[in-house]
Amino acid sequence: MNRLPVRQLSWGALGLAVLFILPRFLPEIRIHLMTEIFIFALFAVSFNLMFGYAGQLPFGLAALFGVGAYGTALVFNHFPGIPLLAALLIAALSGAVAAAFIGFFCVRLSGPYFSLSTLAFQMFLYAVALKWRSVTNGDDGMGVVRPDLHLPALGSISMRSIHNMYYLTLIVVTIGILACYLFLKTPLGNSVVTVREKEIRASFLGYNVFLIKLLAFSASGVLAGLAGGLFVLYEEFVATTSLDMNMAMTPVLMTVIGGSGHFLGPVLGAVFYLMLQDWISSLTSYWMLLMGGMFIVVVLYFQGGLISLLKLDWIWRLRNRGNR
Repeated sequence: MNRLPVRQLSWGALGLAVLFILPRFLPEIRIHLMTEIFIFALFAVSFNLMFGYAGQLPFGLAALFGVGAYGTALVFNHFPGIPLLAALLIAALSGAVAAAFIGFFCVRLSGPYFSLSTLAFQMFLYAVALKWRSVTNGDDGMGVVRPDLHLPALGSISMRSIHNMYYLTLIVVTIGILACYLFLKTPLGNSVVTVREKEIRASFLGYNVFLIKLLAFSASGVLAGLAGGLFVLYEEFVATTSLDMNMAMTPVLMTVIGGSGHFLGPVLGAVFYLMLQDWISSLTSYWMLLMGGMFIVVVLYFQGGLISLLKLDWIWRLRNRGNR
């Protein structure tokens, strides 16, 4: 094992240790905020898998988030005795199945056609959730009773406690992000980047471009569906807002602000976006206007996202520009 993975694992272990002891020093309202950050960090990572690594912009990724959310709610309401972890597994699988179905039609396209076709599927699912009231309860939404977590070694763990929900979300999100990282290190993950760089050349080299894009989209659906399932558990409620345009744009903003193409850029973007939103919304009702202005500034002047500031590349660019 070379130095880079060892250093990354060391920093990751240190970060996890800090996150595990953090609830001891935070008020309960901040624990709620951190739990929400974990969920949307996973959602943003799923978006970055397609946008940053596969080179495709899925405007309708909230379709997969919503499928996982509604799937979890329906399972809990119709099968109340189902184990919590099994419900989360169903959320991830439902996201993967929905992604495979949607991707079968969309990944054949590229550019704005791919983006708008995924958005069209999302709005179709939004209409289904809104109109099929006998199943989804329409825009009134569905409540969910958060079940206890049963583990063979630890027994029953109450999920009514926000502290326990925090730790469950942290562990599941960490596993999801680590699985995405390992996926990108596999030959299939490398082929995703190869197709992004030069699709025609990859096809000439014998790569099945359609299948690679479809598998990448399905992997993204696993993470998005899992994030949707965790979101329902945390909120104990699901409604059509999990499929609307605001939800569709949330991972886009987080990824671009944090830095697309960088693996941890979306995580940084989720932390910054939600913490800033929480702070600004407490000061003014025009917080969306300020968030939009900040997004414009990042796009114009920090194309690499906030994570590029941590690498200090911008200092060297400014210094070289001054020397010229």
